[in-house]
Amino acid sequence: MPQDAAPAPEEQATAHLDIAAPELAEILAGQVAGLRGLTTGLEEALSASLCTCKPLTEDAFLTLQRIDYMRQALKDLEGILQRFGPSLDWSDGHGLTHEALNASVDMGDSIKPILKASKNPPQLDDTPSHGSGELDLW
Repeated sequence: MPQDAAPAPEEQATAHLDIAAPELAEILAGQVAGLRGLTTGLEEALSASLCTCKPLTEDAFLTLQRIDYMRQALKDLEGILQRFGPSLDWSDGHGLTHEALNASVDMGDSIKPILKASKNPPQLDDTPSHGSGELDLW
């Protein structure tokens, strides 16, 4: 293969992405922070709407506690990634491949920031690798 020719898609999927482990941890911390923000907004919106109607049912109160637990857990995960991420490193000969990364998620959007940060991102088409699945509102 000529030096300036792009690798075949199947070669791209199994090649290690050129992204340092600390950079991956930083991206993941940012994603966790975003989820925590969404959880906080959800918690506040539910609290406001549930508390203005009637006294909370036991189920509603438990749901709010679970959302609060999720928010706190996401904050803790973000803190762990920020604190220890800079010390992470790949073992020799190991790294992250697009194929393994893609197989570990349900939504391709979850890995787009990681792929964009890679110095050798794979060529992606706009079709999702996994179906959008069922709409899961609750």
